[in-house]
Amino acid sequence: MMPPKIVWTPEADQLLGTMPDQALAQRLGCSRQAIVVRRHRRGIPSFHKFRRPWTRAEEELLGTMPDRRLARRLQRSVESVAARRTGKGIPLFNPKTHHWKPEDDKLLGERPDTQVAMLLGVSKMAVQHRRSRLDIPPAGGSRFSPPRPWSPEEDALLGTATDVVVGRRLGRTPERVRHRRHRLGIPASGSHWTPEADALLGTMPDKEAARRLNCTAKAVARRRERLKIPGWRLRFKGKKAKP
Repeated sequence: MMPPKIVWTPEADQLLGTMPDQALAQRLGCSRQAIVVRRHRRGIPSFHKFRRPWTRAEEELLGTMPDRRLARRLQRSVESVAARRTGKGIPLFNPKTHHWKPEDDKLLGERPDTQVAMLLGVSKMAVQHRRSRLDIPPAGGSRFSPPRPWSPEEDALLGTATDVVVGRRLGRTPERVRHRRHRLGIPASGSHWTPEADALLGTMPDKEAARRLNCTAKAVARRRERLKIPGWRLRFKGKKAKP
């Protein structure tokens, strides 16, 4: 007779990995395979009686850096760190979610990017991105001066040529031009995305729309996903588009 299917509750999930799978299966009245599948699905390692218990200080570090880096620091396996973080409901480390404070920004440009990244527990790329957004030169570079405000005449040039060309005309970096253009909702030069082009999205396969708009199917798919328009197959449930 097959063991009955188990309804997983938060209390049952908390028991995963705290004892051998067979013992937990007998306790919950289900099969050992059900325990193994559930444990693997939640990223919880199997029970080991010699496993080192977690301290509060170690748990406070979960999610503050990539699991692999924290595993090396704590001399634990990556699987163990990931399982503990998941069990505590702590999201995966993401440098983009770092909330920059005024005291953090003061470090930018005063210390090397690598050192700032180590001090704040973020990636070097995150530091470079933040410094670029604030127009702060790297440590040892020219002295920082406040960014030049945009004039109406400069805004009028956005989208009339590539960001590189406009940047050269205005004496600004392509990144600053692109950021300003995105902020004002101005499409890039030569953009295919007019209201008429957007109206085609999802009404036919991406490849067909790409052929009509003279762009790649990947560009069509990216635009469609950005506008949250379902694909042609999902939208029409397999029906062929009318010619």
